[in-house]
Amino acid sequence: MSSSDAWPLAWGIITVLLMFALASGARRTVSIGTLLVLIPFQTVDTRYGSSSVVIAYVLAAVLLLTGGLKGRMLPAIGLILLAYFASLSLADRELLTVHLIFMFKLFSCLVVFLLAYNFATLVEDERSIMDVLLAINVLVVAYCLLQLTVGPGERFVPFGIEALQFNQNRHPGDPRLVGPFDNPGSTAGYFTLMSLVCAAEFIFAKKRRRFWVGMLAAFNLLGLVATGNRAGFLVLLAMFIALLFTFRRELGGRRILQYLVGGTAVLAISATIAVTYTDFGRLFERMGTVTETEGGLPAGRQGGWPVAIEKIRRDPWFGEGPHFWTAEDAERAGESRVEYDEEGEGLDTAYDPYPHSLYLFLLRTVGIFGLLAVVGFFVRTWFVLYRASQRESMKEYRSAIVRIGLLLVPAFLIAQITLEFIRPSTLDYGHFIFALMGLLIGTSDRGLQAATAPNSVKGSLPKYGTGQSVSRSLVR
Repeated sequence: MSSSDAWPLAWGIITVLLMFALASGARRTVSIGTLLVLIPFQTVDTRYGSSSVVIAYVLAAVLLLTGGLKGRMLPAIGLILLAYFASLSLADRELLTVHLIFMFKLFSCLVVFLLAYNFATLVEDERSIMDVLLAINVLVVAYCLLQLTVGPGERFVPFGIEALQFNQNRHPGDPRLVGPFDNPGSTAGYFTLMSLVCAAEFIFAKKRRRFWVGMLAAFNLLGLVATGNRAGFLVLLAMFIALLFTFRRELGGRRILQYLVGGTAVLAISATIAVTYTDFGRLFERMGTVTETEGGLPAGRQGGWPVAIEKIRRDPWFGEGPHFWTAEDAERAGESRVEYDEEGEGLDTAYDPYPHSLYLFLLRTVGIFGLLAVVGFFVRTWFVLYRASQRESMKEYRSAIVRIGLLLVPAFLIAQITLEFIRPSTLDYGHFIFALMGLLIGTSDRGLQAATAPNSVKGSLPKYGTGQSVSRSLVR
């Protein structure tokens, strides 16, 4: 093992031990919060899993053994597990190892959901939930700003330490910021969601916090432009209008106009900086081709979508297996397999590309059953949040977090039309998405817990440090 490999492994082991120590004590929120903040940044990343995957499983196991892990959305989670195991039972045995490794990593997202849910129900103040999201956002923005300084096709290497090197930006022919999620689309999706979160927080923040939240929103917009991702940009524009409508009572007509003008100005300034002072200014050039089609398909998707549709037809109900070997996987594994045509000319690859659509990816891998299970989880999340938003007893700030969640879920699902968030190489973004869902569901349940706890004072949160079980209503 080289010294460059030893450092991340050592940090990974130290982090796991620290998580174990914290989870075994009274400060469980510290251990879970630390995991959530570290999600975008992998100290160890191998084909078998990243540091976040290992830490999530270890932390959940410790909490489960000590009676401190509460369940939520278990039927929906169970359907996802059932769909993947059903697909696995019918899959090609030659790829069994590939399927099992992928499932091991993917199921860690469900574990992260439960951990995030427990965090949201354990903290004393719901502002701590927002603080965790903002803390992650600050670190992601700092990471991306450092990436912007090195330019396309380059890596930022902190202090010259190779073991700490950042992800490599897209090449100069396609200069796009990849961010900590190692993919422009995933990073753009993150900036889209966090721009909405910051916009909502800006409504309720006071004084200095309000200023810094506004600055963070501006940096999110700059990062979004630098990714060159059209879908994220268009989704943000639509959802920002929906956000103003959602919070119309808090804002009033005059402030809505101010927010609309101010938001447009901040976007214009951020975009100007990205286009003028960085080498990552392709967004508006790419926006000019957003309506282009080839063979009835969106430009840029004609290579992946037809292949996926053809494979879906072979087994539409359960798919071909939880994962399929792609050119990206082969490149990461150091393998290659070239096919040749009749003239002996090399074709692109024998591996199918990713379809660049969550829904096509799910249909191909786990079929209609799996698609309904995974999408059903997010639909179920939306309905839980919607019912919570209708409770008159919910506090104003708690209600604000729940209502922004009603926008974040559809924003995410719409953006996934052109990208799949559960690729093995971008599963840390999957961790973030499921963590976000857990935080939102946990926030919506805080009022229920306070109202149903036998010894709690109305309006306050009962203590869960001893790991009491929850009522069946929280498991549904």
